[in-house]
Amino acid sequence: MRAADHRWRAGIGVHRCGAAVWKGTVMVEERSRRRVMRNRFGELSRQEKRELRKAERGLITDAYKQEAAQRAQTAALERAAWKSRDYLPKAGEDGPSSLWTPQSFVAPTHRADSGILGMTYPFLADPGLGTKGTMVGRNLLGGSAFVYGPFDLYALGLISDPNIIVSGKVGEGKSTLIKVLTSRGAAFGYRSYVPADVKGEWTGPCRAIGGSAFELGPGMPARINPLANPIPRPANVSEEEWVMTSRNRRAMLLEAIAERLLNRELGAMERSALAYGLEQVERREQEEPTLGDVVHELFNPAKNSDDRVPEGFGRLAEVKAHSREVGHALARLTTGALGGVLDGRSQGVQFDPTDPMVSVDVSRLRGSELLDVVMTCTSSWMESALMDGTDSRRFMIYDEGWRVFARPPLLRRMQEHWKVARNWGISNVLVMHGFGDLQTAGDGGEASRAMAANLVNDSSTVISFRQSGNAVGAAQEMLDLTDTASDLLTKLRQGQSLWRIGQRMSLVQVTRTAREAAIFDTDDRMVGHGAA
Repeated sequence: MRAADHRWRAGIGVHRCGAAVWKGTVMVEERSRRRVMRNRFGELSRQEKRELRKAERGLITDAYKQEAAQRAQTAALERAAWKSRDYLPKAGEDGPSSLWTPQSFVAPTHRADSGILGMTYPFLADPGLGTKGTMVGRNLLGGSAFVYGPFDLYALGLISDPNIIVSGKVGEGKSTLIKVLTSRGAAFGYRSYVPADVKGEWTGPCRAIGGSAFELGPGMPARINPLANPIPRPANVSEEEWVMTSRNRRAMLLEAIAERLLNRELGAMERSALAYGLEQVERREQEEPTLGDVVHELFNPAKNSDDRVPEGFGRLAEVKAHSREVGHALARLTTGALGGVLDGRSQGVQFDPTDPMVSVDVSRLRGSELLDVVMTCTSSWMESALMDGTDSRRFMIYDEGWRVFARPPLLRRMQEHWKVARNWGISNVLVMHGFGDLQTAGDGGEASRAMAANLVNDSSTVISFRQSGNAVGAAQEMLDLTDTASDLLTKLRQGQSLWRIGQRMSLVQVTRTAREAAIFDTDDRMVGHGAA
């Protein structure tokens, strides 16, 4: 009995060992399994018990082999799938094609011109934009000279508009870049207008290339009448078209600066009263109406030539009631610190549209809270010269753009000017400190931010110098920059800039000659090939 019991226990041990190895079948609880076996063996002979245990072990072994075969088949399918992939595995390929060798790999030297290398290594060698345009500096991605011309690129279809936006911290190279672009462009027939030189830094470069620079301010001999046309009527423009265009420009300017001074939008009757006052002044002063004349008319409205009040008003007192507040607002430009600067006829500002560069220096008014209004007036006056009927390619440079962004009426006027750039054959150049200026434009509302964003959308060329950390996020959002490009904006050196030209990106180092450095330098701390 002991030997049989020992053999019986040995059979149970083998069974338990097989069950422990075989993981694919349902495991029966040990105690319950013993009870079942005891009841079953009590009804069988010893030989039957032996055969039963042998058959059970055979079933367990067969099930284990079947599951092992399934695992082997699955592994074989996975290996086949990995081998069929079209990229290298992490450890590299096996065989002769493997570069994982004990010896160092030495590639043979290959020489080729920049055109071949640009095709072979497109992510390492930037082919540039061609040779048409102005040489600005050095392409840091390709090592070649960087040439840029918005009008030539537009003609080639590489950009959809010639407008340019330049941003960056103070002293990083914005001013030098624009001066390089415009002064060198004069040799190719490009003309440049700076309607509001806030820092007085354009007078030297302007006169150095044979242009005209006018200086405005208290006690200065130059006077500008923003309602006047600085040029006579071109021969290819009819008298009727000239009169209507001039009237529309004056009306838009007066409405924009009135809304800025009142810090609100004009009412419908205020607009009508202002338009009536301008019409009355134009009827009396056919050659050159002035701001002072318009203010006087708003305070003292009179009946028209038909001895009638304007349409929509019941009596003259009603016209006076709606024009008085507008008149007081515009009077701020004719009295006080601005008296004699913008309210009279133009003096000492002989505008010659053939000059390679014209600038208006308003730096003596920099401390005035109405400097943005003065900038708008001088811009409107100079923009009217764009109707000279020529096909000359011109740059309109707007420095200190944040001053205009702070006022929705002035921002709205600039947005309209951006959209007519192609019709007038001009390239608008807006200079600002960072894209945060656009996000806080106007009153900070959605409408003002949308107008500011449209300026970026209507500018195919966006040039970014080194940005402060809090401005990088705004730049990345507005320009849809990658993380790599955004990180680069905080690491650029002086004179280096990231250019987004249409769908292309370029990294450029601005260069200047010794003579240009002496004329352009606005920062005596500049060294090497940097820019101010």
